[in-house]
Amino acid sequence: MSETTIIMGVDPGSNATGYGIVQKSGPRSTRIASGVIHPPHHCSQAEKLRIVYEGLEAIVRQEDPAVLVVESLFHFKNSQSLIKLSQVRGVILLLGARYGMDIYEYTPMEIKKGITGYGAATKDQMKFMVAKVLALQGLRSPDEADALALALYHSHISLLGAAAR
Repeated sequence: MSETTIIMGVDPGSNATGYGIVQKSGPRSTRIASGVIHPPHHCSQAEKLRIVYEGLEAIVRQEDPAVLVVESLFHFKNSQSLIKLSQVRGVILLLGARYGMDIYEYTPMEIKKGITGYGAATKDQMKFMVAKVLALQGLRSPDEADALALALYHSHISLLGAAAR
């Protein structure tokens, strides 16, 4: 009998946070839900964080994922962008901890290489491969595709017993 796990990938952003829920049953992965949370641009950063948290919390309550996968931070030239992204990641990690999810982080290069075979893959290449692997049509945004890629990558890497926290 194969074990079933619900995995939530989240691509953090202060203006667009992508989420993707994948169900892993043995070697097979299936998309359960995905989308993007867009806080209004006129909101304060604190309000954007609340909107992201509450939006993701509603999804967590509905889908009940056991695992949360988030992209680890990488080098930023703009320190303000890094600060805002760190704040969004913080509320996402808080959500995962609050709901008792196992939390994993991977670098963008790990995800790209694992999904496309090329660590410097473009957003379009990632979108194409995620859609192909999950048999999806019309992924709406790169943020949604990246979130699904996070969940999908963890689904595959956990089969090998190589997942890193």
